[in-house]
Amino acid sequence: MNTTQRTIKIVVATVLAVWIAQLFELNYTLAAGVIAILSVLDTKQESIKIAAARICSMILGFCIASILFASLGFSLFAFGLYLAIFIPIACKGKVESGIAPTTVLVTHFITAESISWDWQINGTALMLIGVFTALLVNLWMPKQQNRLEKFVEEIENEMSKALLIFHDQLQGDQNYKELFEQLVQLDKKIQEMNHVALNEYANQVFKKTSYYVRYAQMRKEQSVVLQKMCENLPSVKLATSQNQILADLFKGTAEQLHEKNTGLDLLQDISELYQTFKESELPQTRKEFESRAILFQILNDFTRFIKIKREFFLTEKVYVHQNDY
Repeated sequence: MNTTQRTIKIVVATVLAVWIAQLFELNYTLAAGVIAILSVLDTKQESIKIAAARICSMILGFCIASILFASLGFSLFAFGLYLAIFIPIACKGKVESGIAPTTVLVTHFITAESISWDWQINGTALMLIGVFTALLVNLWMPKQQNRLEKFVEEIENEMSKALLIFHDQLQGDQNYKELFEQLVQLDKKIQEMNHVALNEYANQVFKKTSYYVRYAQMRKEQSVVLQKMCENLPSVKLATSQNQILADLFKGTAEQLHEKNTGLDLLQDISELYQTFKESELPQTRKEFESRAILFQILNDFTRFIKIKREFFLTEKVYVHQNDY
C-alpha cells in the first residue's frame, strides 16, 4: 500500500468512524476516529488479526479497570496499577496491539468518574466502530496481479541477460563486472517481487493462492546458483571445445527461459553434454585440467539451476490438480 492509498484510507476511515459515533450520540466520538487510524494496516489479514486482538484487549482492560476503580477510586495510583497489571497480561496474551486504544477508553472512566454500564457500552461502541470502520475501508485493496505478471516478465528478461553474459564470458569476454552487476540487478528484482507477492497473499482472505510467492522463491534459488557459477567463472583460463559447448547451452537456455517451461528438454541437453565431456580427450596440461574441472563444476551447478525450475513445474502441476477438487 503506497502513501496515497494509505492517506485516503485513513481519512475515509477516520471521518466515517467519527460520523457513526456522532450518529449514535456517543461521548468522546473522536476516540473512534483515533482507533480507526491505528487500525488501517497494510493487509486485510493483518487488519483482521489486529481487530480481534483489540477487541479482546478491550474486554480484558475494562474488567481490570472496573475492579481497580471500584476498589481504589479514580486516582492516579489506581490508573498506574491498572497499567502495571494490564500491560503484561496483554503482552502475554499477544493482544498488546490493543493496549493504547483500550487505555484511551479507560481514561474516559476516570474523566467521568464512573464505571457504569453506560460508560462501558460507550467505550465498547467506540472500539467496535473504530475497528470495523477500518476493516470496512481496508477491504478495498488494489489487485497486484498485473504488477506481479510484469515482475515475472522482467525477472525472466534479467535472467536471460545474465545467461547470455555467461555465454559471452565462456567465449573469451572477461568483463566479470558486467556479469556481477547483472546478477545484483536480478536479485534486487526478485526481492521486490517477493515483497509484493507476500503482501498480495496476505490480502487474500477467502480464496488464497501463493503461486507468485513460490515463483519468486524459485527464481531466488536459481539466482543463488548463478552467483555461485559467477564466482567460479574467472578460474576458467583456457578456451577449449568444452567452453563453446557449455556457452551454447547457456545461450539456448536464455532463449527458452519462460515461466511455463518444463525444463525437461534442457535436462536432456545437459545429459548429452555430460556424455560429451566423458568422451572428450583427457587434458594435456595442468591449466587445461584445471579449466576443465571448473567447467565441470559450472555444469553441475547449471544442472541444479535447471532442476530447480523442473521441480517448481512439477510441484505446481500437483498443486493445481489438488485445488481442482
